Amino acid sequence: MGGKSPIPSFHFTTSETDAPFDAWQSLVEILFESHPSKKTSESSTFQADLLAYHFGTFLLCRSIADGGRYRRTTARLAWDDLDHIIISCIQRGRVAWSTPAFRRLRPGDVAVLDLSTPVAFAFEAVEAVHLIVPRAALPASVAPVQPIHGRVLPENTAMGVFVGKVVEALSAAARHFGPSEVIAVGTSIPDLLASCLGPSDVLTSTGPKENRGRRLRRYIEENLHRKDLTSSRLTRELGISRSQLFRQFQATGVEAYIRRRRLRRSLKSLCDPRCADRRIGDIAYNMGFADESHFSRTFRQAFGLSPRAARAAARQADSSAAEGTFRPFSGGTFSDWVVELRAG
Repeated sequence: MGGKSPIPSFHFTTSETDAPFDAWQSLVEILFESHPSKKTSESSTFQADLLAYHFGTFLLCRSIADGGRYRRTTARLAWDDLDHIIISCIQRGRVAWSTPAFRRLRPGDVAVLDLSTPVAFAFEAVEAVHLIVPRAALPASVAPVQPIHGRVLPENTAMGVFVGKVVEALSAAARHFGPSEVIAVGTSIPDLLASCLGPSDVLTSTGPKENRGRRLRRYIEENLHRKDLTSSRLTRELGISRSQLFRQFQATGVEAYIRRRRLRRSLKSLCDPRCADRRIGDIAYNMGFADESHFSRTFRQAFGLSPRAARAAARQADSSAAEGTFRPFSGGTFSDWVVELRAG
């Protein structure tokens, strides 16, 4: 983790690695099962590089890799609860996407993958820019509870060009952003993407057991304003047992997850120019906090500054004051970051 940018960043490269594909495989296993392709079967010649930036609400990644075969199987989905949408903009090379139907992706194409569905693809010598966005950060119309079909925005369509250019520009500017600018970008990009992508086609439901985590997170996201959003309410409204509920949030705990989501949403409102006239207390109460003083203490513990200071930093581009507002809650590895997105 490092770099000159004030944004938390993570850099991986296979240079000076004895077993480069094995190292790459270990890095991406949080997302995909991977195998070398025929052309990259000689592991010692494989080359790959990944640079990731943590924007608080999403990850921005630029990857360059010689190739390989990648997949998420139905068997893996039975135990892997990652619940993210990946938007990939192909810069160079070719990608063969075989799930749900075979399709070749070319430079300029934008692919939208739902990690809660089976997917398989292969590529050779590809450079791409990716946004990894948690489902809960997107509206239900774009990322509903049910898994969605993979989508491609071709490079010769207006929306394909627009989304691709937005992501490219974000990648080019990432290391130059000041902390207060990161706040604005981190809170606005998911909304912009939602407007561009529009409603998604859902797959046939995989059943309540497989959808339990997604249903819980979506319900929480849509009810953060409720002061009675408790474990008891979740079990009652969604018809699940307490043990089933706690298993879904065993990494952080239910209450911690709800608190993090409320804090992230509060931060978004505090930094939104459209909410400049709203009282901080009103923002806190509308996010389910019963007491403004408690909200301020919790906010400071999470982000390193008060709600008032965060709002002022966003208005005045005060980099030193804003640094804590987008730092990851967890550790500094790529795997930590991916899992943390799910945890709020």
